[in-house]
Amino acid sequence: MNQDFVKRARQLAEWIKEKDDFAVIYNYDADGISAGAIICKSLERLGKTYSTKPLKQLYKEEIEKLKAEFPDARNFIFDDFGSGQKQELKEIFAKWNSGEKNAEQPGKNLVNPDKKNPKLGYIIIDHHQPTKEQFELELNPLLFGVDGGNEISAAGTSFLVARELGVKNADLASLAIVGACGDVQDSQGKLIGTNAEILEIGEQAGVVKKEMDLRLYGRMTRPLVQFLQFSSSPIIPNLTANEQNCIKFLSDLGIPLKNNEHWRSYDDLLPDEKKKLSSALIVHLHSFNVPEWKLRDLIGEVYTLSNERKGTALRDAKEFGTLLNACGRHKMAEIGLKVCMGDKGENMLMASSLLLEHRRQLSEGIRLMQEEGLREFNGFYFFDSGEKIKDSIIGIVAGMLYGSGTILPTKPIIALSRVDEQYSKASGRATKDLVLKGLNLGKIFKEMQNDFGQGTEGGGHAIAAGIKFPTELKDYFLEELGERIKKQIG
Repeated sequence: MNQDFVKRARQLAEWIKEKDDFAVIYNYDADGISAGAIICKSLERLGKTYSTKPLKQLYKEEIEKLKAEFPDARNFIFDDFGSGQKQELKEIFAKWNSGEKNAEQPGKNLVNPDKKNPKLGYIIIDHHQPTKEQFELELNPLLFGVDGGNEISAAGTSFLVARELGVKNADLASLAIVGACGDVQDSQGKLIGTNAEILEIGEQAGVVKKEMDLRLYGRMTRPLVQFLQFSSSPIIPNLTANEQNCIKFLSDLGIPLKNNEHWRSYDDLLPDEKKKLSSALIVHLHSFNVPEWKLRDLIGEVYTLSNERKGTALRDAKEFGTLLNACGRHKMAEIGLKVCMGDKGENMLMASSLLLEHRRQLSEGIRLMQEEGLREFNGFYFFDSGEKIKDSIIGIVAGMLYGSGTILPTKPIIALSRVDEQYSKASGRATKDLVLKGLNLGKIFKEMQNDFGQGTEGGGHAIAAGIKFPTELKDYFLEELGERIKKQIG
């Protein structure tokens, strides 16, 4: 593990141990919710006081509201964003602190109780593209030569801080793995880099079990027929979206669909049955000349969370991540946070209902894109959904199209959705091969933010990124984006 990276994590941990009265501000996606839960659980174990707030993006106007929203907070932790907003954070906190001595309720300072007007402080835990400003209390793998798009997520970065807090937090490695899978950092069929090291910590702690197996979504919760019928990564010819063919396929293999009255899931199968099904699927895909790059999605590492109840979405890291995404994308990230923190009662029921709605909306989004068609525009695929697909899920829908068989993975996908009357959001998705050729969507969108001026905010990863921009500049935005993509990959 990169020792300079760990040293900075230790520095942030020391800051946390010396402070109290925290506000944990975290990203609303699966990685951000997992990251926020890791920090909150750690604060809880340290006996610290904290409040929480999820945000879709750390826009300047959102930062400016925080002091009023958390009047008793003296210290802020920005998790899964902040590296792209260092200048805004610096300016706003400086403004707050310059008037701190006039505050009517200065709050308390447990480190130095005699100081009546302690300054508000903050740290940044992130893995997105950072701006050039220096900030000593920022933990971002990209600053230490560690790939924040593939080797560690925000949840993993938060876990490194949690490890340095002097309390037993090894069990939180399971949430770090959920965050990594929720951020699709297992896209190579396994976790690599620092993620793999965190996985090993989780295995040693007995909270995660790694296996080589089928990687189709729903191995814990979907009945066998739906397990095949709803496969989208990869699309299985003659099986995906065809219930009767799936029933016949399983029947021909001699695999019972039920155990008494219980519909069997893939996790219910015996080892020999799993091997038989995996082998048959590979032969089936080969018979339809499915490309090798799609076959690579079929078999790889899967991660079982040993302490979670069998048969639930929480038992599988990828399903857990999807559940959290459903909570966040539908404006109920706090429900996901509570589930991560161990509340598996009413909050779990609510999260499960949000997951059903999330799946429905994703399915409708994919259908809409396929029916209306993607345009090929100046080096990328392009789709403008207007107000038909929520800006909170447009990026997920765009990414799923790569596995749908609709398009070749030779160009990035840029999908637009209206945010409000003034702004649109562009969500970009690419492939690993495009990134290896030099494409970095996060860098492009961060640079465009600076060029487009006030109100435009963008950033993210090389492989997945987003930007909010004035809708009236759409044509110019698309032309400029095409030119920047050409400069990166020719």
